[in-house]
Amino acid sequence: MSRQAHVLTFEINTYFTRYALFSNGRMGIPGTIATPNTDLDAFYDALIQVVRKTAVPLDGIAVSAPGFIDTDTQTALTAGALKILTKEQIGKELARRLGQDIPTWIENDANCAAMAERMTGNAQKLDDFVLITLDVGMGGALFLDGKLRRGKDWRAAELGMMIINYDSVGALPLHDFVSTAKLTEWYADEFNTDKGEVLPSTLFRQLDNPRVRAIVERWVNYVAVGIFNIVASVDPEVVLIGGSISREPQLIPMIESALNTFRDWKPFKTKIKRCRHSGNAGLIGAYYAFMEEVGVPELGK
Repeated sequence: MSRQAHVLTFEINTYFTRYALFSNGRMGIPGTIATPNTDLDAFYDALIQVVRKTAVPLDGIAVSAPGFIDTDTQTALTAGALKILTKEQIGKELARRLGQDIPTWIENDANCAAMAERMTGNAQKLDDFVLITLDVGMGGALFLDGKLRRGKDWRAAELGMMIINYDSVGALPLHDFVSTAKLTEWYADEFNTDKGEVLPSTLFRQLDNPRVRAIVERWVNYVAVGIFNIVASVDPEVVLIGGSISREPQLIPMIESALNTFRDWKPFKTKIKRCRHSGNAGLIGAYYAFMEEVGVPELGK
């Protein structure tokens, strides 16, 4: 009888790193560790400890990471706020430090989320879709003509870098208006409170308060502007919304309502849906990316 194929996946973020073991395509219970984000050796040591606690032989390691990821050379050209990982071949270096000849793969985190949606989420069988994440800004991924669009310098789908409101605020990116931090900032200003005490998602549960609704609608309008510009550019079959705030039931209806107020939305009208995979998107997508790009060799009997 052939043994099971085991692939360990990591989803690296600035403060926390999540991991999960996939056995024959089934994900085990995810775990979480703090991300050592100032010391490179400590970072790799933390990942190595996870690998060594895995009580099965591994057939691969897949990594989801922020930033511009050169998949040709498997290098993190940048890694978001994780400056210590700039220019690092994270998967290859991890294998080297482990002293194991083990296949690895690294992919941008939003691209991993798109892979998860394409394979087992809300974009199955679709060849053209956009995935948008709402959190510290507007991140995203483009899946066009049946494949991820990474760009010549691995910088495609930096959707939050679109410039809007130029006449009034200059060349500020959309990030500055659609981050969940902006939502809490506007609330704090309106109610004269500390923005550190405001959880963005809770505002969607106070929409019966006209002052709160006005703040949320202002924020949603900026999100809708970004979606409109993206749809007008790439004409996708669907736009998927991810990020923790996407779990709020009122978000999608409010985005659709805002889009319907735009004069030119009707000819571009596109389905807006929530991502199926939210908390585990990076882990699931990293696994599928690994299997598509590297795969697992035939296992012995």
